[in-house]
Amino acid sequence: MTTLRTRAWWLGLLAAVATTTTAAAQQAPATTAPAAASPMPNASRALVYKAAPPEQRAAKMSQELARQLGLDAATTAKVQAAALIRDQQIDAIQNGSTSNKDKNTALVANAQTFKAALQGILTPAQFAQYSAHGGKHGGSKKAASPQAAATPAQ
Repeated sequence: MTTLRTRAWWLGLLAAVATTTTAAAQQAPATTAPAAASPMPNASRALVYKAAPPEQRAAKMSQELARQLGLDAATTAKVQAAALIRDQQIDAIQNGSTSNKDKNTALVANAQTFKAALQGILTPAQFAQYSAHGGKHGGSKKAASPQAAATPAQ
């Protein structure tokens, strides 16, 4: 949720800057260079990927899963190692020069690889609990799905 708020804030800020820049450009003399000369289309709207270091993100994610799933220290360490690999790959993808479509495809593949790694690390019951939250490890406040609620406890 915080990430969505942060993105919304940045998008709002970018919109305000774009509006201010557009208003200033309309008042500027006609001798200014056109924006189309930019080597990258929509360069003014390009966002720079910035996140915490992969080690910090992996540690936070593994500790959260340990808390939610009751993992022992050895399993938590394995989850952290898998998360570190995932987060390093995310950084490489995001900082790459490929198109956004290619980045999204690579990110989806990376997520699937990580989910498969978790399935090999966690017990079937732990993985089911992880999957019941849609694979989200954050303190999600969304209600449990009706399907999960209808499943009898074992």
